[in-house]
Amino acid sequence: MAAWDDPDWPGARSADGLKRIARYQRWLIAVVLAQLALWLGFIALTLLNSGRAPGIDFPGVLTLILGGVGGVFVFLLAWELRGAFAAVVFGLATLVPCIGLIVLTLVNGYASTELRKHGVKVGVFGAGLADIDSRESLYDDEDAGW
Repeated sequence: MAAWDDPDWPGARSADGLKRIARYQRWLIAVVLAQLALWLGFIALTLLNSGRAPGIDFPGVLTLILGGVGGVFVFLLAWELRGAFAAVVFGLATLVPCIGLIVLTLVNGYASTELRKHGVKVGVFGAGLADIDSRESLYDDEDAGW
């Protein structure tokens, strides 16, 4: 058992709590990538259509839907990391254009920091659930004791 799993250690999180954080973070990253793909596709279609923009209705509605889904995952992640008040503030802040992207990035950074603090390896697309179970323990060194 690692020191960060010790219930007496301040700031300790259970493996289930870390798995929730990793899951929410992955969904948050997926929402950001979906929005990025949507708007890059819209720009590409505009350029291929000789500068005439196709209808903005579909990308606009899809952006609102993805923004709502992102807001939900920001809320869940902030609730897990910072508490109820921060979850409400961050969740509502995602509704503001341009500020929402900053909030998504900020909460994603909080999640990465928390996972790394507990010995979980975090990559570009977040941490895998298997990485939480296979993280190193302070008690795994066979040459360290008796």
